[in-house]
Amino acid sequence: MIAQLGKYRVDGILGKGAMGVVYKAFDPGIERVVALKTIRKEMFSQDEQLDLIGRFKNEAQAAGRLAHPNIVTVYDYGEDTESAYIAMEFVEGTPLDTLLVPGAPTALPRVLAWMGDLLHGLDYAHVRGVVHRDIKPANLLVTTGAQVKISDFGVARIESSTLTQAGSMIGTPSYMSPEQFRGEAVDGRSDVFSSGVLLYQLLTGARPFTGSTSVVMQQILNEHPRPPSAVVPSLGTRFDALMARALAKAPGERYGTARAFLAALLAAASAGDDDLDADADRTRMADNDRTLLAAGLPLYDAAQPHRSGSALPPATTTGSAVATATPWKREAFPDVEAVLARQIGPVAKFLLRKVADQADSLDALTALLLPHIPSELGRVEFQAALVQVKKKLEATGTGSGVAPAPTLSGTGTGPGSRSGMQAAQTAIAAPVAYDDAYADAVATRLVNIIGPIGRVVVKRAVKATGEKQAFLQLVATHIDNPAERARFLLDASAL
Repeated sequence: MIAQLGKYRVDGILGKGAMGVVYKAFDPGIERVVALKTIRKEMFSQDEQLDLIGRFKNEAQAAGRLAHPNIVTVYDYGEDTESAYIAMEFVEGTPLDTLLVPGAPTALPRVLAWMGDLLHGLDYAHVRGVVHRDIKPANLLVTTGAQVKISDFGVARIESSTLTQAGSMIGTPSYMSPEQFRGEAVDGRSDVFSSGVLLYQLLTGARPFTGSTSVVMQQILNEHPRPPSAVVPSLGTRFDALMARALAKAPGERYGTARAFLAALLAAASAGDDDLDADADRTRMADNDRTLLAAGLPLYDAAQPHRSGSALPPATTTGSAVATATPWKREAFPDVEAVLARQIGPVAKFLLRKVADQADSLDALTALLLPHIPSELGRVEFQAALVQVKKKLEATGTGSGVAPAPTLSGTGTGPGSRSGMQAAQTAIAAPVAYDDAYADAVATRLVNIIGPIGRVVVKRAVKATGEKQAFLQLVATHIDNPAERARFLLDASAL
């Protein structure tokens, strides 16, 4: 791995693509962490390089004019003899594609939140003449604050257009608009189509166009997907006309702007509020909460005396399950919500409220929340993070609530039952020591992810704590990629 690129100190590799490498780097001038996306010049002939680098620079300049909370910011452009690169905002987040469960529809409140962030960001860019051209879940990052940020603005356009000319297609064909397949000029309505594909996937759990590239192309150019109501009958028909227009073959028949698409989506969602309230398995939200969340706005007035982003409303909220919350809940809930939001998005706030009064300890609360995290890797990461929350509570003297105890009969499924207690113990286990052999095995796995520095990291963690979960959490913080970090925790816990 290179050590320096231009003025940037390269600290690690975030990912590798068809055209180059994305590095985690540090800008010493203003002391901030950045992501460097590179294009390797040797992949192209001299003539191709001149054309590619020129357009790469132009797109970087265009994207650099975009300053919006739902768009990853472009800071700088540079070149050396081997590569051209763009310095971008480093986002601590999770790609949306890793949060989706195949075949499982996404809860509507979360759909509205994610789509609201996406369409606000797109509308801002389109007004300024910048089209993304590669909207898909992998290019959308969900931050630790549950906000969606669109990545690769401008970069996607270069990759798609350049490599398509060379006979190799970049991106996921299932999300491309008809005009992209036809090689025609595109505008913001192409991004609207791709966003419509994503919305269909979120609502139904399935993409509207599937198969090989040639099959997908045929479908996108000539076929209309089944309406959402035919895939998930419980949705009703309120989204059918919306989807038909967003996925229209001709750009002129779609929503003219991302903002118009969002307005239609919110109108369609509000038309089915009665159905939402009747569904006991769906997360409930008040009308104004849903609208604010979809718009990417805070759910409470900033002047209210409570922690920003907290799962707890003000203590004076009438009828709230947390109005009389115990001290450990008031201390732990903001951290628990932030950790949970990394796995399930902004609906974490509402899920936490829903189960708050059912848990008399952090162990019990963890047991109640775990079933709502769809992936095994996500559950492992959530459990490891809550170990640290529990340690924080104990360190401050607040405590983590009453330890669950079995009922006299030893049966049942509540937090105080035997099965509930076992689930809680699985979530946050009692402190477990580890030996040198275990630390060495962990170091071997870490080296495979972050390189030789992994052994130094492990040695420092060994000196810091003798408790296994705390040791793993310390080590895992050095793995930047969330998916790799979660996979590491899962593998290391099983050693």
